[in-house]
Amino acid sequence: MRTGYIIAAVVLLAVAALFFFSSSKTENWKMEGWYTFDEGKKLSEESGKEMFVFIGTDSCSVCKKFRQFFTTNKTAMAFIEENFIPVYVDANRERPVSVFAVPTFCLGRAANLSCFNAASPQQLMDILMEHTSKTGG
Repeated sequence: MRTGYIIAAVVLLAVAALFFFSSSKTENWKMEGWYTFDEGKKLSEESGKEMFVFIGTDSCSVCKKFRQFFTTNKTAMAFIEENFIPVYVDANRERPVSVFAVPTFCLGRAANLSCFNAASPQQLMDILMEHTSKTGG
C-alpha cells in the first residue's frame, strides 16, 4: 500500500512538472508587441511597411540579450514600430526563412527578405537606421 502512494506521488509530481515546463515554454517564445510571421506578413501587405524579423530561440543566450534590449529600450522599439512590422520567430517552432545561426534578423517583404546577423543591439540599430535612410522609411 505504501509503495502505491509513493508511485502515485511520483507520477503526480511528474505530470505537474511536465505541465509547468511545457506551458511556460509555450508562452515564453511570444514577445509582447511582436507579431507571428503570418500576422506580420498580412500586416506588411496591408500597411506597405517592411517586416523586421527577429529569429531566435529561448535557449540562445545572445537571443535573450536582444529580447531584453527590445523589452527595455522603449526608444528602439518605438523606432522599429514606426518603420517596420516587428515579427518574432522562434526557430525551434517554425522556419519561414532558412537560417544557419540565431539570432538572425531579416528585413523586407515576406517573399523577399534580406537576412543578416548583428553582434550587438547597437550594431543592429545602426543597420536599421541606415536601411530606413536608404529606403525612405
